[in-house]
Amino acid sequence: MIDLSENYIQALLWSTALWLAVPLLISLLAKQDQPFRDTHDREARAINLGFWLFEAMALGPLLWLLSRYWMDAVLNVWVALGDSLNDAAASGRSADMPKLIIGFLLALWLGDGLAALRHRLEHTRYLWRFHAWHHTVDASDWLQTHRHHPVSRLIAFFGEVLVLAAILALLLGSIPWLAMLAAMACRRAYAIWLHAGSNWGMDSWLARHLVLPGHHRAHHAGAPIFSGMFRHWDYLWHFAKSR
Repeated sequence: MIDLSENYIQALLWSTALWLAVPLLISLLAKQDQPFRDTHDREARAINLGFWLFEAMALGPLLWLLSRYWMDAVLNVWVALGDSLNDAAASGRSADMPKLIIGFLLALWLGDGLAALRHRLEHTRYLWRFHAWHHTVDASDWLQTHRHHPVSRLIAFFGEVLVLAAILALLLGSIPWLAMLAAMACRRAYAIWLHAGSNWGMDSWLARHLVLPGHHRAHHAGAPIFSGMFRHWDYLWHFAKSR
């Protein structure tokens, strides 16, 4: 009997296996299995897999601990200032379905905006030496999604988990953890798809509003496309610079 609530190591191993199995299964069903049989760039794929294992098995638990203690500290400060965030969370209102849906949509949208800002900062001379790891291999391999320097993952965690949680707490009165987790899973799945090498949708109206795999390959070739899901973040950036 598998009890994921009692055995943390077992839960971690199952989570790690699922993160690898799901995109692999999708690739096979979509008949995109050639990268797994082709010996070309096999060494690069092995390195990417190593990055993925490190992120899932080593960095993930560390970030989980950091988020737990950081959010506890932040909530204690808010309570000391007379904020009622804990009372709102204890009342159970955060479990309302409308609030859950709103929290998910906000987490998806704001999380992508924070990620776009982080991505732009990583292309500056101050952080490029860390982000450059992600640009050292082809952008058409889904394993490349996980090729990140640990510093880059820590920066992403700070902005797209901790800062996002604080913003959502201020907007909604409590931290919608379930909505945040669902949004994070969607954004990670979308990021894997961006590295799938597909040309789907590039000639459609969706290409003006959503970041597609073709856009991400163009970014790796030098195009100034930094958003991960919604292209309006790049449009807003260019509009702000032109003012």
